[in-house]
Amino acid sequence: MKSLIKPNPIYFLYLTCVISLFLFLYLLGYPAETIPSLSEKQIGNPYQIPKPKGKSNLIFSILKTGEAKTLEGFVIEGGSIFKTVTVAHSAFYIQHPKGSFLFDTGLGTNIKEQFQVFPLYLKLLMDYKLIQTAKEQLQSNGIALKSIEDVFFSHLHWDHASGLKDFPLAKIHSLESELFDPKLELGYISSQFDGDLVQWSHLEFTNLPYASYEKSIDWYGDGTVVFVPMKGHSEGSIGLFLHTQNGQIYFLTGDIVWCKEGFTKQKHKPRAARWIVDFDTVSLGEEIARVHDLIQNNPELQIVPAHDDGVQTLLGFYPVVVGK
Repeated sequence: MKSLIKPNPIYFLYLTCVISLFLFLYLLGYPAETIPSLSEKQIGNPYQIPKPKGKSNLIFSILKTGEAKTLEGFVIEGGSIFKTVTVAHSAFYIQHPKGSFLFDTGLGTNIKEQFQVFPLYLKLLMDYKLIQTAKEQLQSNGIALKSIEDVFFSHLHWDHASGLKDFPLAKIHSLESELFDPKLELGYISSQFDGDLVQWSHLEFTNLPYASYEKSIDWYGDGTVVFVPMKGHSEGSIGLFLHTQNGQIYFLTGDIVWCKEGFTKQKHKPRAARWIVDFDTVSLGEEIARVHDLIQNNPELQIVPAHDDGVQTLLGFYPVVVGK
């Protein structure tokens, strides 16, 4: 027996549009992922960031190696899909009386060839514009590469480790867990850090607490350069506290969030982005809450996410010196 009800194509079109809209909003981060409220026991105590031992003579610079244009809604949960923002790909050049080093390298000399290994969908999502590599910026300002004895990595994703082999004389520092399973689909390009010529010196945290972190590494022993483990974005992400000559405190937070508002407003990256680039959403939420509490209890603290072009532009790009 034939059905007396004829399908209405307008109805199906309407239903498809509604479903697509809800899916789109869900991928952008609606409803928002819950950020946990951490107790003092969970995050450690005290909340205050320790002062360095004596006068600091540390300064640093931000080397913007590349950038990308995208919508704010693709950078932070609940962001606008009508506002365009700039994503920075930066390296950080730290100068201390006991030595100079880099924290991340940004886009390197061989980025064009390295990038070709990504599948098409990642190329489209992670498209970039190269400005000038960290190596070229330093050399053009009279800095000898041999003076960079150490290069530290917040993590080893492609846009942070691309310039690793541009500094062949330097010791390369990261957590060894970053190399446990560096899959291409998670943002790792193995050619950036493979081979026998890389001088690995894997970091090992001590059980010495620092602010609300249970473990830390006081690199020079004077409290001016302190590394801490940061969970969630990758298996071995780390952050870096810098106490500068002018008395300011800066916290380089890698990719825990992509813009400072992620910490101040306690928001994740958009859901679709988290599925691609983040390792553990629960741990990431705890890290966002931890940094939020540090900001609340240390008003002098300045947060510098690795890709926040707005924050970095205000501080100034190399050869501008920060903290003098």
